[in-house]
Amino acid sequence: MTDLTAAYAECARITRSRGANFSVGFEELPEAKRTAVQASYAFCRLADDLADEPLLRADPRRLLAEWRAELAAVYRGRARHPVGVALTDTVRRYPIARRCFDDLIRGCEQDLRFRAPQHLAALRRYCDLVATPIGEISLSIFGGTRARLRPLARHLAHALQWTNVLRDVREDAERGRVYLPADWCSQEGIDGDVLSPATRAALFRVIGRGVLVARDHYDAARELADGVDPDARSTVRLMVGVYREILDRIAADPARVLDERVGLSDDEKLALVQRERRASASV
Repeated sequence: MTDLTAAYAECARITRSRGANFSVGFEELPEAKRTAVQASYAFCRLADDLADEPLLRADPRRLLAEWRAELAAVYRGRARHPVGVALTDTVRRYPIARRCFDDLIRGCEQDLRFRAPQHLAALRRYCDLVATPIGEISLSIFGGTRARLRPLARHLAHALQWTNVLRDVREDAERGRVYLPADWCSQEGIDGDVLSPATRAALFRVIGRGVLVARDHYDAARELADGVDPDARSTVRLMVGVYREILDRIAADPARVLDERVGLSDDEKLALVQRERRASASV
C-alpha cells in the first residue's frame, strides 16, 4: 500500500508540474477518479516528453520502446516504474483499453520521424493518435454512456490539440516541427519558414483558419460535460473553459504566439474554478 501511495503521489506531482492547464479541474474529482486520471495523464505525459525533447536523450526511440514494454507490464500486473505501478491499479479499477496508450505512443514515435501534415485530413489522423486516446481514457474514468459520448470526447480531444498546435507554433517550429497543414501555408503564401517576418501576416491567416476548426470541435463537444457522471462534470467544464479562453486570446491577437506561451495566470484559473463551484452549487 505504501508503494502504491507513493506511486500515485508521483503521478500527482507530474500532473501538477507538467499539466498546469489540462489538470485545472482534476481537484474537483472524487479521489478515486482524480488519482486514476493523474496516473493516466502521467503515463502519457512521460511518453510525450520523450518525443518532444529528443535532443536531451541519447536514444529516444529506444526509450519509447521501453515505455511501450512498461505498458505491456502494466496490463500484465508487473509494472516497475512508479507511474506504471499506479496505472496498473487504475486499469484494474476502470475499463481503459490498452489500445489508447498504444496509439498515443505510436503518435510519439511518429513525432520522432516527423513529417509535416500536408493537409487537414493528415493532421486529423495525427490528432487521432495523440489526442483522441486521451479523450477515450478520460471517458473511461469519467463515466457516462460511452458509446454515445465517444464522438463528443473525440471532438473535445481534437479541440484541445488544435489549441495546443496554435499556441505552440513558435516552439514547435524551432524544433523543426510545423503541425499546421502544409497546403494551408502554401495557399496563404508561406513557402518556407513559418516564423519568417516576411510571411507573418500569412501565418496569422493560417492561425485564423485553425481557430475556426478548433471552435467547430468545441461546439460539437458542448454536450459532453452533461453526459459524464455528475461528479466529473465540473472537471470537463473547467478543462473546456481554460482551453477555450486560451484559444480566444490567440484569436484576438495571434502575434502573441510568437512572443509568449499564451495561457491563464494562477489567479485566472482560480477564478474559473470558483465560478464553476458557484454554478454547480446553484443547480
